[in-house]
Amino acid sequence: MKMQVPALLVCVVLLNSCGASKTPNVSLSGNWQMSLQSTAGSQNPGETQSGFLIQSGDALSGSVLLSGQTISGQISCAGVGAAVGQATGSAVTMTVSPTGQTVNLTGTASNNFTSLSGNYSILSAGCGQTDLGTWSANLVNTLTGSFQATFTSSGSEGISNFSGNITQGPNTGNSSATLSGSMTSTNSCFTSISLAGAVSGTAVVLNLLTSDGSALGKFSGTMTTDATSITGTYAFTNATSGLGNCQVDHGSATIAVRTSPVTS
Repeated sequence: MKMQVPALLVCVVLLNSCGASKTPNVSLSGNWQMSLQSTAGSQNPGETQSGFLIQSGDALSGSVLLSGQTISGQISCAGVGAAVGQATGSAVTMTVSPTGQTVNLTGTASNNFTSLSGNYSILSAGCGQTDLGTWSANLVNTLTGSFQATFTSSGSEGISNFSGNITQGPNTGNSSATLSGSMTSTNSCFTSISLAGAVSGTAVVLNLLTSDGSALGKFSGTMTTDATSITGTYAFTNATSGLGNCQVDHGSATIAVRTSPVTS
């Protein structure tokens, strides 16, 4: 005689076969580039935010760098604010608290949780002005990998090519993460350069250093959200320090990065 297994028991053991679905294992942890667009239009063109979020369960925390509001042509209330919030399914609520303001964000995440969008309100408490509008955000890939860089001088130094590696530090919930690395060149006076800097959203800053940590200059740029391309400017402001015939120089630079997959 064959044993009959109750259908209900089959459903308990095999959830998906009876129409139940597992909650996807997703997280909003990572580096985000955000844009706020005011409903006031040209009177207040909005602002950008960038920073790192950490999701633990449904809870969100982190820090965000705000570019500030533009009021009567002047930028005010720029700075860093702590971010706290909640992510339940695709619904997201978050409050960012820079000095003198409270920024409330509500919205939804995309199906793959790499973008967010919704509405915001800014409550002024001593800085800026109260405002309403819409916001959007994109997850930015981790800036870790090998790269090829081209530095084009605005003076007489021509084009210099560099090869190197860059590593992004861990997500600690701050508004930025550290960057470190090095690069070498066979057609530049700077044959070997150490890198130390930071990334927040798509903004990248790299201090250009000698092997013993002496400052040579700085690179500042903007990268794509997939972190495969960075464009910006450089300046060697201390180029002659212990480097023989190297010259003070500045110009534009492009960096092509072969990155690792998105991580938090």
